[in-house]
Amino acid sequence: MVFAGVFVVALVASVFGSSGRRQVPASGSARGSGQGPPPGAAPPEAPPAPPPAFTQWPMLTVADALPSTVDTAQWTLWDEPVRVSVTDASTLRRAEELVRGELAAIDVAASRLRADSELASAGDGSEVSPLLAELVAVALSAARDTEGDVDPTVGAIMTSLGHDPDFGALVTDGATQHVQVGQLAVYRPPSWEEVRLDGQHLTIPEGVTLDLSVTMRARAVDRCSALIAATLDVGCLVSIGGDVATAGPSPRNGWPLLVRDGPVDPAAHVGLPGGAAVSTASSHHRRWDTAEELLQHIVDPETGRPVRHAWRSASVAAFSALRATTVANAALIREELAPSWLQALSAPARLVGHERSVRVFGTWPPAAET
Repeated sequence: MVFAGVFVVALVASVFGSSGRRQVPASGSARGSGQGPPPGAAPPEAPPAPPPAFTQWPMLTVADALPSTVDTAQWTLWDEPVRVSVTDASTLRRAEELVRGELAAIDVAASRLRADSELASAGDGSEVSPLLAELVAVALSAARDTEGDVDPTVGAIMTSLGHDPDFGALVTDGATQHVQVGQLAVYRPPSWEEVRLDGQHLTIPEGVTLDLSVTMRARAVDRCSALIAATLDVGCLVSIGGDVATAGPSPRNGWPLLVRDGPVDPAAHVGLPGGAAVSTASSHHRRWDTAEELLQHIVDPETGRPVRHAWRSASVAAFSALRATTVANAALIREELAPSWLQALSAPARLVGHERSVRVFGTWPPAAET
């Protein structure tokens, strides 16, 4: 089955609450009190069931070895490794071409770090391309579904913290890079609700810079995996950094994944069913030093500052990389509230603490830890 990418991510509304950010469901509400309607009253109409895609999670297993029938291509984009694996080796070259073409189009449309991107000149209410409209729409949806935790309007804050077009050359997979940036500006974090997308007409308030990178990478692997499966009729896995999506038939025992943020972090070997995805968000993958402090790239929109290091990383499995990365990044931003929130979601998830302790949730298999 080829999974179609999701335009809008939605999570169960009661998990986030309606009275403010970072809520967990209350256990003593009237709805859950067991009190029925008064005698003679008509029974209340049952609310419609949420769509299955928003309430179901994939079942992970402990991974086997990668089947010999799977071939992989790899290169680097956006300072991250890109991997494409297919179940039919004869289709690998064409699959790579499809992915390179799709990622090039996404980069030109929506990169904050390209002065010539469509996003760089968009926002005056004019019509934008269908691709950019889609990427903005999923970013705004992620913000809505996390009550602003995963917010695309932090672009100006990221630039003020030193994450600018030259930053990619300073980041490696090795030790923390020490760089100097100017005096850090103080911004009032804008709200994603100030951005207007009416069809393909995009309005961005003056002074607001969109950074779509978190949801853009996840949406990219969702699109690429679906494109390969539909075009070449094969099973495939596409990953960019910590965002992994699959489509089409999987190898016999699922796609084997090594989930680990870095070489010194604990590892998990999980098997991913076809059509499922995994995303790992990290507070340690990209760090840099300013004259004042050590910074990293995940920003809390409430404070305009990088999140405190409650967790080294959060990994989540879902039926799209977009949903997985939304939940994983929100978990890091919610810090100490993340465990109770993930439990309320019943999400297959894994948190790695700063002492490298591991907590797993939902159907994430504890036996996968190595």
